[in-house]
Amino acid sequence: MFFLRIAATLMVLLPLVTAQKAIVLLRSKNYEDYTWGVRDNGDAYIKQGYGGDAFRILPGLSGKKNGKKTVSFMSLEHPCSYLRHYNFFLHLESSKNPRNASTFDENASFIPRPNLFFRGYTAYESVNYPNHFIRHGDFRLQIRPYDRHPLFKTDASFKPEKIVLQKRCSN
Repeated sequence: MFFLRIAATLMVLLPLVTAQKAIVLLRSKNYEDYTWGVRDNGDAYIKQGYGGDAFRILPGLSGKKNGKKTVSFMSLEHPCSYLRHYNFFLHLESSKNPRNASTFDENASFIPRPNLFFRGYTAYESVNYPNHFIRHGDFRLQIRPYDRHPLFKTDASFKPEKIVLQKRCSN
């Protein structure tokens, strides 16, 4: 019985450990030199070159939605801070003292839709605004309703690229 409990615990925790190791840059489909990034004021944009930020893709703060896996994007540079939508625009915000704390977990959770519009790219649907996807408009990350326009499909498609952090050399 003891071994069954350990096995059950490992089955629950193993996907979480794996997900916590997923450190990514999120590359735009239609601006291939651009990745998700955050300005000093917390507003999220796609940024050119090495201006983007790395995020950990974690299990969604809101948990599953209608049986579907959700994800949240935690900043690597600012631990405990997540991308969340607020007034339909994405912002980096601390989970310790967020605006509208009662909606924070859902605002910071998205349903990944791999290959929805393009093979190899993922679209991220809002948990609490069905059919609203993260997209960029004038380079600003936001959630907007899917309008079937070809530009929407490219603006809402991102390629998560895993990165490996290098350990510091010691002298």
